Amino acid sequence: MRVGIVAGALVLGLMAAATVFTTKPAEAQEKLSASVGYYPGALISMPALVANEMKFFEKNGLAVELVPISSGPAMTAAVASGSVTFVNNSWDNLILAVDKGLPVRAVTGSTVKVPFALIARKGLALPHAPEGYPAVIKDLVGKNWGVLALGVSIHFISQMVLTDAGFKPGDVTFLAVGLPNTARPALERGTIDTYLSIEPLPSIVVANKSGTVVVDLARNQGPKALHDLGYNGWWASTSTISGKPELVSRFTKSLEEAYCWYSNPANLDQVVALMQKFAKVSDLSDAAYKDMVNRLLPTFGPEITTRTIDTWSRLLVDNKLLAAPKPRADLVAATVRESFSCPN
Repeated sequence: MRVGIVAGALVLGLMAAATVFTTKPAEAQEKLSASVGYYPGALISMPALVANEMKFFEKNGLAVELVPISSGPAMTAAVASGSVTFVNNSWDNLILAVDKGLPVRAVTGSTVKVPFALIARKGLALPHAPEGYPAVIKDLVGKNWGVLALGVSIHFISQMVLTDAGFKPGDVTFLAVGLPNTARPALERGTIDTYLSIEPLPSIVVANKSGTVVVDLARNQGPKALHDLGYNGWWASTSTISGKPELVSRFTKSLEEAYCWYSNPANLDQVVALMQKFAKVSDLSDAAYKDMVNRLLPTFGPEITTRTIDTWSRLLVDNKLLAAPKPRADLVAATVRESFSCPN
């Protein structure tokens, strides 16, 4: 992704986490320092925010500085230059960065599903909507499809949704309209008829009845190739991975423990409160916000599957941005898990 779209510690939560995980007490470890890039105001940065607020970083002997970074390219530049230790960025960006010779690799996953939904504007006739995907795409043929930018991963995903349903890219008009904050008024004005967006825009249009979610990729609607496909993860420089393996190990362990905490249904209310602190959405009621977070939680996970890397490589090759697919070993640190499950 070229742009990263897309965000106090509670005693009970810490006590619960402590009963599940065992680790050497933080005070008995030498503290290691790290800076972690996150997208301000974005729910997609939740793993690092939880790990910091619920003190999983501290528990694992890390002194972490959270660094707000606004875009995917800026994330890539920050970690490649060494100004930030860990960043959150998409797999297509990683593949292209490595292809250009940048010294970066993935150290853990962040999402295990593509967290986007295709929104249709209010007033657009959708006679095939009750049939779901792929039939509903018939209603979007000949329309204006808004995308973040032309020639980026979201554009390619939109094309895949279209072609998998039996149509050609030329059957619609793709228009670059930028981030959701500029895509939203374009939808409301009718400049575009549909837009592929990360949360919270899909939840907002449903809540205020200003549009319809016609394909939810996070719920495994749409092309099968995108089902259960990781979208982004956490990167470090190759010098950090080779020269500071303990730092990388503590970071990944902290995110795994955070995942096991926030994916526990018993902690949902605390997760919602934490995310509202960092990514408040004024258009959503508390109930709608909670529902959004609850639906997002299954999209997160620390594993990086070979299928995820292979699929993104093929997508870049098909769109002539990559000469040949890159193997997982060229992109992902050797210590990264192919699968992960929380301890009982």
